[in-house]
Amino acid sequence: MLYLVALVLLMPDWDSLSTSAGDGQLDQIRVELFPEKIRLECAIERDSSGPMRVLRADTVNVIRYSPALNSMKVKAVIEDVGTGQVLSIDESTVSSFASLSIEQQRGVIRFSWSPLQASVSSKTFRVTLQVTGRPAQEVSTQAPAIGQTQFVLTTVVNNQQPPQLIMLGGRIDTLMLQDTISRQFAEQLSSEFWIEPARIAIVSAAGREWANRISIGGADPSRDLQGLPTIRVVSGAQIEFVRYFEQRTLVIKGRTPLNGTSVVEVVATRTDGKQSKTTFSVQTVVTAMPRVPEVAYPGVEVVVDPLLGSIESARAVIREGSREVSTTANGALRFKPSNADTGKVFVFERLIDGQPEFTSNIYVRAFPAPVIREVRRSNDVNVKTITVQFYSADRTANRPTVKIVDGNASAVRKLPGFLRAADAQKPTVSWIEVFEITRKDPSKPFAFRIQAFDEKGRGSAVVAED
Repeated sequence: MLYLVALVLLMPDWDSLSTSAGDGQLDQIRVELFPEKIRLECAIERDSSGPMRVLRADTVNVIRYSPALNSMKVKAVIEDVGTGQVLSIDESTVSSFASLSIEQQRGVIRFSWSPLQASVSSKTFRVTLQVTGRPAQEVSTQAPAIGQTQFVLTTVVNNQQPPQLIMLGGRIDTLMLQDTISRQFAEQLSSEFWIEPARIAIVSAAGREWANRISIGGADPSRDLQGLPTIRVVSGAQIEFVRYFEQRTLVIKGRTPLNGTSVVEVVATRTDGKQSKTTFSVQTVVTAMPRVPEVAYPGVEVVVDPLLGSIESARAVIREGSREVSTTANGALRFKPSNADTGKVFVFERLIDGQPEFTSNIYVRAFPAPVIREVRRSNDVNVKTITVQFYSADRTANRPTVKIVDGNASAVRKLPGFLRAADAQKPTVSWIEVFEITRKDPSKPFAFRIQAFDEKGRGSAVVAED
């Protein structure tokens, strides 16, 4: 006969906790916990000499929690159903039998255990997981949030089934002890059944391949589903899908449509007929062509807007060969070459899903030599002005001088107050300096040849003035 003995769990009294948490006026928040599995089973084979080997192992459980919490504390109470012995662990406990860790970015708790440390005989363990913390969206009137859930560990040695703990359906916080005659009964009753996409919204360029992972809770995809979950586009352009299971998750791949937004629906059916569904969207964005300078100069910062928009899988990079010197997934890309980079070629790339979508070369060159732009007569017939354009990352550096090559001229003088940018381009790398030159012999024509030099010794072309 089927033998059932009710084992009522030592669940917290939520009402009493809410009043004991403070002055009796605080609103108690309950943490909802959703174990991926309610039973973890490991099969072990042992011969008469004593050595054991694991035939089948289910050693990890992932428990989702809601809402998001700060200052989290997690505790697991593990009870040997047969002997009543209890082991308590938390995330700091070092134990060869079981361990806990919190992955707050994913909103999950990870529980793992070692069946070989459990026993040399078939065993059943009841795990009670207790969580406390402060809601991330905390209100001053809230008490600490608390929550609790349970699942079962079993070791099956030489095919001898231990007594089984099963969870009753609904929100009954009681486990029942069942004789091992009906194992399927334990597997079919249980727990929340949910599926959830890793990415709610996929934003990508047209024609690009994307992938999404669908987590499945309350069922083992390898044995507890009626088949592969169904996938269809419920609105927007149609998409051809590839789907397969990988490490207990459903992987869905497709290509982004030419335009618009498609909403994808995923429906999974458990072997007991219970269904769970979820949706995510695939949005197409049109990428504009970024403006990338062809030439860069030492000490001058290059700023490029890669126009990534809201594409999740996009990033921009400037690299030299395989070495990345600057990268961004959001905002402008900045790069300042050094003097040692002169003569090198850097590559700007915009990547979507890791594949280059736009590429442009940036050549790092030395600053050009100065240029004599103009020689102009002034109101004084014995004086002329010379306009020189020079190049530098800073207008106070690499400033030019003017030398007389030959002719009827003397006394070259730099005029103060004329230093300015040569054009409106940004960043500014060229500047204007103005000089004055005087006739040497007023009785002779004011003819001469001149040349400009910067501080690095680079010279302009020789300019003749008649």
